[in-house]
Amino acid sequence: MKVIARAALLVASSLAAIIVLGPLLWALSTSLKSDNHIFAVPPRWIPDEPTLVHFRRLLAEGVHWSFLNSTIYALGAVAAAVLVGAVAGYALVRYPVFGKRALLVLFMGVMAIPGYALLLPTQIAFVKLGLFDTRLALPILYAAHVMPFAVWMTRAHFAGVPRELEQAALVDGYSRLEAVWKVILPGARPALLSAAAFGFLYSWNDYITATTMLESPDLRTLPVALIFFQGFHGRDWGALMAGVVVATLPPVVLFLVFRRYLIGGFAEGSVKG
Repeated sequence: MKVIARAALLVASSLAAIIVLGPLLWALSTSLKSDNHIFAVPPRWIPDEPTLVHFRRLLAEGVHWSFLNSTIYALGAVAAAVLVGAVAGYALVRYPVFGKRALLVLFMGVMAIPGYALLLPTQIAFVKLGLFDTRLALPILYAAHVMPFAVWMTRAHFAGVPRELEQAALVDGYSRLEAVWKVILPGARPALLSAAAFGFLYSWNDYITATTMLESPDLRTLPVALIFFQGFHGRDWGALMAGVVVATLPPVVLFLVFRRYLIGGFAEGSVKG
């Protein structure tokens, strides 16, 4: 029975890998083909004559600036959300906050509301505040969406840290801030990275919010810029697939570098939260 179970698990894992990796591998293959070979019949996974012409077309169209915009927006949102979320999570655990349970329920409720449902009133508010079509618009909105998740993840970690650990640091001469920075936060690395990864992926992949809050071409994010390769008279499949490959690289690299911390952080948050 164990052999059958392992074989079934192997088959299921292989099918899942094919379903997940198949489209990405096909996008990579298409991005390396010339225009004449993209629609060749029968299709080929491995290009006969690999070319980088589609990636050069992305650079010629200035997509690298959109890549930089997406990176700035995502990192800015992550930094703000994780910083505020960590402070709030610590305060909810260590201090007698009035209405603590109500606040946690409120955070969960905010996470359950689709951000797209509030885009119209948010756009009106940002126009009146002078934030519409600026570089601050997206980081603020992304941080507001990610912050409740960061609070829950960090709170779950801080709840499992004994108070005696902080008290020992205070006895050793640390201030409260130094005790949190040097003793508590290093152990919260998985929770912080999990919240940061969630925030980065959400910000990096967003399209609707970016198209609603930005109008200037020089402020476009990468997902918005790639849409312009789907013209009215036909799609530039080579450049579009090259853009898909470029857009996929940061999330993949993020997971490969921090996978150990991410898995530990999500597991800790699901158990203690």
